[in-house]
Amino acid sequence: MMIHKIRYFESKHLEQGVYLQDAVNAFLAEKGENIIAVLPVMQDSLLVHYKE
Repeated sequence: MMIHKIRYFESKHLEQGVYLQDAVNAFLAEKGENIIAVLPVMQDSLLVHYKE
């Protein structure tokens, strides 16, 4: 059984010099085909829906 999960990414919570796009891309590469959707929330944050 797969569980639907949501991961929240916000640029102000990243270490200095780490870009939001890079953090999200690394997560997407890790989860691969289990990604359901990537949705912008505000100017500097994203929600990633995935299943495990």
